[in-house]
Amino acid sequence: MNWRIASRRWLPVLVGLAAVAAAFFLRQRLARQQDAEISAVTRSQALLAKSQTEAEMASRVLALSRLASRWKVWGQPVETDWEQDAALLMSGYPGYQAIEWVDPAFRARWIAPLIGNQADLDLDFGSEARRRSALNAAQDMHDVFITRPIELTQGGRGFLVCVPIFSGESFSGFIVGVFRYQDLLDRVLEDVPGDYRVAVFDGDDEVYARPSSSPPRANRWSQSANANLSTHVWQVRVWPAPETLARASSPLPGITLVGGLFVAWLLAALVHVAQTAEFQAREVIAAHETLKTEIRERQQAEEQLRQAQKMEAVGRLAGGVAHDFNNLLLIIKGHALLSLKSIAAPSPLRKNLKDILSAAERASSLTRKLLAFGRKQVLQPKVLDLNSLVTQVAELLPPLLGEDIRLVTSLKPRLGRVKADPGQIEQVIVNLAVNARDAMPMGGELTIQTANVEWDESASQHRPKIQPGSHVMLAVKDTGHGMDAETLSRAFEPFFTTKEKNKGTGLGLSTVYGIVEQSGGTITVSSVPGQGTAVTIYFARTQEPLEQIDARKPAAGVIGGSETILVVEDDDAVRKMTRTFLTTKGYTVIEARNAAEALEIAERNCESIDLILTDLVMPGMKGRELAERMAKEHRGLPVLYMSAYTEDSVVNRGILDPGTAFIEKPFGPDDLAGKVRELLESSARHAAADL
Repeated sequence: MNWRIASRRWLPVLVGLAAVAAAFFLRQRLARQQDAEISAVTRSQALLAKSQTEAEMASRVLALSRLASRWKVWGQPVETDWEQDAALLMSGYPGYQAIEWVDPAFRARWIAPLIGNQADLDLDFGSEARRRSALNAAQDMHDVFITRPIELTQGGRGFLVCVPIFSGESFSGFIVGVFRYQDLLDRVLEDVPGDYRVAVFDGDDEVYARPSSSPPRANRWSQSANANLSTHVWQVRVWPAPETLARASSPLPGITLVGGLFVAWLLAALVHVAQTAEFQAREVIAAHETLKTEIRERQQAEEQLRQAQKMEAVGRLAGGVAHDFNNLLLIIKGHALLSLKSIAAPSPLRKNLKDILSAAERASSLTRKLLAFGRKQVLQPKVLDLNSLVTQVAELLPPLLGEDIRLVTSLKPRLGRVKADPGQIEQVIVNLAVNARDAMPMGGELTIQTANVEWDESASQHRPKIQPGSHVMLAVKDTGHGMDAETLSRAFEPFFTTKEKNKGTGLGLSTVYGIVEQSGGTITVSSVPGQGTAVTIYFARTQEPLEQIDARKPAAGVIGGSETILVVEDDDAVRKMTRTFLTTKGYTVIEARNAAEALEIAERNCESIDLILTDLVMPGMKGRELAERMAKEHRGLPVLYMSAYTEDSVVNRGILDPGTAFIEKPFGPDDLAGKVRELLESSARHAAADL
């Protein structure tokens, strides 16, 4: 019973397939036989055209050669003899445009017939490359040379048959037969039946087409034959006219095909029913897999978003507390420094004060790292060569790395320039080198590499943060113990560390991340447990000229002064401490609690104020706006900004405007005095230059 059910289902299909196969086989057999007959007739016509072309061309070349041979025997004839010989030759071999004698200087002296060919008389054959090369070839070979297609001076396209004339060793010029393709080949190929199309090619150049011939010239019916000339080959192509094909075609193959297609349609309908069910089942499976993939990708995206929000929250927290925290550190550090200077050695209080200063410095360093991670520090970018910077830093790294770590630098010659803060990039390299050192407790190899990189649209899709264009790569690679996937996903988190307690703050890579992001770069990290870690940084390449990076100068001696300085600071304790710093250096200080008060003071004491020292972040009017207001009424008055937080228009995303004087909190009296002295002297030099 089951066999019968199967038979009833599959027998129509098998019969249909057999019918289609038979129909196609018969149709192909009939079509091939028909094609073979048409191709055989067309091939015979192509061979006829080829043989006629070769024979006619050979007869004309032979006639010209005999004319040249007569000249070899009798020498140059008189004009009447020349015209008679040329006329006799052309009457026996129609198709000539002209017969010319070209002298050894490549000038056409005699032409027959002259009527219609006056343009060639005295023509300089040497002035046209293809004519000149043909004559040179004929003279060198002492034999006939047929040119490639040329534009005839009489109009139309044609070719030349060049026969050199030698009497012994004496060269007398050339007999040149001028032929127009259309005129000659119309006569040569007139025996090819009119219901066949004919075209002649010299290489890829079509030189002749029968007037009735129409495209396409290259199809499955086309037959070609090569007509060998003395110097090259013409290809003769013949194909049947549409009406010829129509007469030779039979409807039987088409009828067979239609029947086969009908049977195939019936078969397709049956197969479609089965395939639809299978396809729907596959769609359900594929949709399920797609849904699982989308859920997994969404979970990953949500995790990345949570990670970014967490890191951004820490950055905002760092920026929010930095201003007040550094103000407090400035007061602590200031009092400790002043107290330290007032207590003579060997008082035991000096050690306590030094411990206070050390703790303040550590707290200040921690705050700077948090600001770097939160991308809220102050940068002073310059156009620099990373190769030079890496070379300088590499000289300082060996003592830091130890003897069991080998340092290798692989620097790309002609490296592109980048724009970044050199001091911050130095910190990036040092932080990465320290991390690599800690990952290689048993020693290993640290490689610092630079290269030029081009990112196109397709490559940037795999790294969305990198814009397409030219970049410079800085890579730091180690052969340490590496990181697993979980550790790698948290590598840039602040305070995350795999080191032992009290052996790391967890801010090394976080600081690197913040510096690179704030500098407009992109950082990636890859690692394999047991095989090491590679941190790769990309900076956009710039075409700006290279800037000179000032070498680090040792701290100069403290220099005071007697100028008057207007200090604008809303925090009373910070303002008083700043005043103390300046007055101990000999300066006269005027205090203002805010920008409005500073403007009132400037109105009364504008002539006596030599410099404005203002905080960036103040209630009401900011420090930048105050400086702009003061500059309108007191042109040339120097301004020194102080702050530890960069949320102000004076800095664009933490990047100082060119020429902006800035000192970062917390600072000491010597730091402030040195910055004030530098700015006052620079202002004095500019004023003298203006005079």
